[in-house]
Amino acid sequence: MKKYMFLLLALPLLLVSCKKEKKFVEPEYVFATWARAIETMNYADYAACEAYPKSDGVFREMFRNTYYADLMATEVDKLDEKDVARDHEGNSYLKRNVRFECTEIRRVDRKPLRLLRGDVDFIKFVNGGREQQGWLMWNRKIVRIER
Repeated sequence: MKKYMFLLLALPLLLVSCKKEKKFVEPEYVFATWARAIETMNYADYAACEAYPKSDGVFREMFRNTYYADLMATEVDKLDEKDVARDHEGNSYLKRNVRFECTEIRRVDRKPLRLLRGDVDFIKFVNGGREQQGWLMWNRKIVRIER
C-alpha cells in the first residue's frame, strides 16, 4: 500500500519536472523586422530592434550600398535567468547569444554578394523604462564569406 501511495505522489512531480524548454522564437521575429528595416531604410523599425541603435545618419551610411536578407538563427544559447548584467546606464538585463547566417545583397541590382555568418547578443531589460521593449539586438559580430 505504501508503494502505491508513493507512486501516486511521485507521478505528478515527475510530470511537472520533465517539461520541455520553450523554443526561443524572438530572434526570428527581430531578424525579420530588422532585415526589412535595413532593406527599406526604415530607421524607426531598425532602432526598435536595437538595444543601442546608431544614429539615423550612421544607419543610412552603413546600409547605403548593401542590405541583409534571409537571416536565419543557427544556434541559440540557453537562458540563465540568474545571470543578470548591468549596462552603462545601470539597467539590468538578461542576455542570450544567437549565431546566425544571412546573405549580403547589393542594393543597386539586388544581386547576392556573399554569405555572412555571425553572432549577436539578444538582451532583455528586467527593470527600468526599457523593460517592456522585449528582446533587442546588441553587440553584433559578422564574418563575410566570399563565394
